This record gives sequence, structure tokens and C-alpha cells, in this order.
Amino acid sequence: MNKAFFTDYCGNGSYETSFLEHSGIEHCIDILERFGIPVDSVFVLGAATGQVLRVMEEAWGVRPWGCEISRWAHSRIPGVYRRRIQRADMRRCVPELAGKGKRFDLVFTNSLIYLEPGEIPDFLAAASSICRYIHSYSSTSENREKGDRYIATLRPRRWWRRRFLEAGFAPTRSWYLWRSTR
Repeated sequence: MNKAFFTDYCGNGSYETSFLEHSGIEHCIDILERFGIPVDSVFVLGAATGQVLRVMEEAWGVRPWGCEISRWAHSRIPGVYRRRIQRADMRRCVPELAGKGKRFDLVFTNSLIYLEPGEIPDFLAAASSICRYIHSYSSTSENREKGDRYIATLRPRRWWRRRFLEAGFAPTRSWYLWRSTR
């Protein structure tokens, strides 16, 4: 992901000014509150320029950990958060965390669509071992960001559902929140 991806996100202007609309963070906070799910630790897959990190700290009083692949975006994460966000590919971070036995209350992402279809099963299986819940707010073939040229996996919601179930997640009453069974 280069600078242009973040400065004109899908033709909608700066991601920094439109992240609430595109990240799913407001839904995540609302649904966890409504379901009564406490959050004491968070790992963000694709932290972008860091706006969601501030919103999470304000909502839950926790400083998230995470990763961001883009050098440009990572350099714009506010310093108070940047030291907890690796500049790394989530395909490397999640298996490493799983191997170390790390666990978080929540994994938050809207970046799974940037993985290739064949990478999804193993990635989600590793993710299910590092969290109690995952909130994944991403495009599907039924509903997508039409200007996002980086999407590698655009599949129907039922395809995603099957992948989450096979990876060790159970559905909740929200389309976007999954509970790990591991």
C-alpha cells in the first residue's frame, strides 16, 4: 500500500478523515458494548495511520498492539502508539504471535481482503489461536469499496462465513464479530 492509497482512499479523500466510515471501528465498539464483552487487550491487523488506535483507547482504555505493512502509513501513526505497532506484514505477525502463545481479547481488522484466497484458511486458523474475538469489517462481493484496486479476495459473505467456521471461529449475532473456539 503506497501513499496514494491512504491520501485518496478509494476516491473518497484521505483515509485519515474517512476512517470512521471505512474501518468498522464504530460498529466494533458498539457491538462489543451491546454484547457485554470486556476488552482489555487488542491487536490491530492493518493499523493504517493510527486513527483507530486512538478511538480504541478512548473507548476501552487500552493501547492496542498491531501491525501495518505500509511504510508510509506506519510513519504517520502517532508516536504514543507507533512503538506498539510493528511495521510488518500480518501474514508474518499472526503466525509469530501464535507460535509464542500470545493471546488478545480482540483482533480488529478490515484487511483480510488483501490476502490471496489460498492464504485465508491458514491465516484465519492462526488468528483464531491468538484471540477471544475477531472483528473483521471487509468488502464482500455483495458490498464493496469499488475504488479499492488492492483487493485480492472478493467473495460472497457465505464464502467468508465458511472460512471463519473452518478456522475455529463461531458466529455471533453480528456479521462482523466472530468468537474463537480455541
